[in-house]
Amino acid sequence: MMHESWEQAKARYEEIPIPEELSATVQAALRTGSRQSARRRRWLRGGLAGLAACLCFCVLVNSTPAFAAAVADIPVLGMLARVVSVEQYVVHDAYQYIQVDLPALENTGNTALEQRINTEIRTRIHQVLDEAEARAKETQEAYVATGGSEADFIPVDVTVDYEIKRSDERYLSFLLSVCEVRANAYTQLYAYNIDLTTGRQLSLPDLLGPDYRKTIRDAVLAEIDRRTQSDPDQMYFVGSAAEENDTDWADDPFSADPQFYLNSDGQLVVVYEKYAIAPGYMGQPEFVIPLPEGSDVSDLTP
Repeated sequence: MMHESWEQAKARYEEIPIPEELSATVQAALRTGSRQSARRRRWLRGGLAGLAACLCFCVLVNSTPAFAAAVADIPVLGMLARVVSVEQYVVHDAYQYIQVDLPALENTGNTALEQRINTEIRTRIHQVLDEAEARAKETQEAYVATGGSEADFIPVDVTVDYEIKRSDERYLSFLLSVCEVRANAYTQLYAYNIDLTTGRQLSLPDLLGPDYRKTIRDAVLAEIDRRTQSDPDQMYFVGSAAEENDTDWADDPFSADPQFYLNSDGQLVVVYEKYAIAPGYMGQPEFVIPLPEGSDVSDLTP
């Protein structure tokens, strides 16, 4: 009986129509996603069994209401089911290699919230992939125009993924990432921090008050000084060490709001993009920002 339910759920999942607004590349990937090509087998090697189990779980959650309701009653699974993978596919051609694991918000009890967030994610990722495709074509054409062989061109690698940072009865926090590798690797982050009781996406002013930029700046600079004093390999474009070395940095990195998330310990963590406040080898630096008393968010502790 369970086997029949899984097969029916899988069939319904595969019959989901492809939206007309998707780019031609994404449409082609979705149409051919069920075929196990040699390239995709290499990508999935080593984790096929686990991925198949996760995929079956996601299919049932998204297409079988009775199963989703049952899962929601299980404390751990109910939390995990709030953000699920709804599309997984690969695009591989002469100029690009794209791997996508697209998430969606489910089972929050707030349909309007789910539709708003899921539409935003889909729209954002499709736009990002279209832009990445255009850059990949330009890179390949420039390579060939300067004497390179099409056969020797290494496709631009783009990976879309997500990571759940916190999921409990009140708060849901996850990061959507797009990593593009050409001559260098560059990652774009999109943070979603949601108060499930109100359906609102939290902002930095919500968490830190109107002077949030000064609060972030003070906390980050203090932590940078601590890190650079304890580890000589730590290097930043800001902070006491940078000032002593007369480091010239044209833009104030604290004039723009960083991405942020809420972790499982109830802390606010800000994330700076690669090269924003540190050399590339430092990656994307993260800093815990103390929450002030009397914050608009009354209790972040799990």
